[in-house]
Amino acid sequence: MQMRAGSLVINEKKELLLIYRKGKWDFPKGKVEKKEKNKTGALRETSEETGLELDKLSLQQPLRKTAHLLKQKKIKTRWYLVNYKGSKQNLSPQKEEGIEKCIWVSQDSLVLYIPYLRSYAREVLAYYIQYVQNPLGIRFVA
Repeated sequence: MQMRAGSLVINEKKELLLIYRKGKWDFPKGKVEKKEKNKTGALRETSEETGLELDKLSLQQPLRKTAHLLKQKKIKTRWYLVNYKGSKQNLSPQKEEGIEKCIWVSQDSLVLYIPYLRSYAREVLAYYIQYVQNPLGIRFVA
């Protein structure tokens, strides 16, 4: 079984980073390399997939684990809350990974993207809103 690690990235304006791949919105994630820690893999994959500078990404806390099927194989992902402290640089989607777009979304606008998020990304977002930060009193159903 391949372990993956992913990031829910928040910038200084409290916007969330979304990537668009294969017709759905998602969060950056990818395979953890041999002898690499999950947290290191999450930060590396985030930087590779979005073009954000690795040294401006910092791990805030672990979120939750998700599992989904990909080509009949169970894929487990360890998710982390990550802060990005940098200028709002041009995001550069990793085209060779099929990523078409990377965008920052305000928490007010997030509701427009929820129906188009991958199901595991909705689980991670629901966990974040419910257990980590609920500044707007948002009610969220995954």
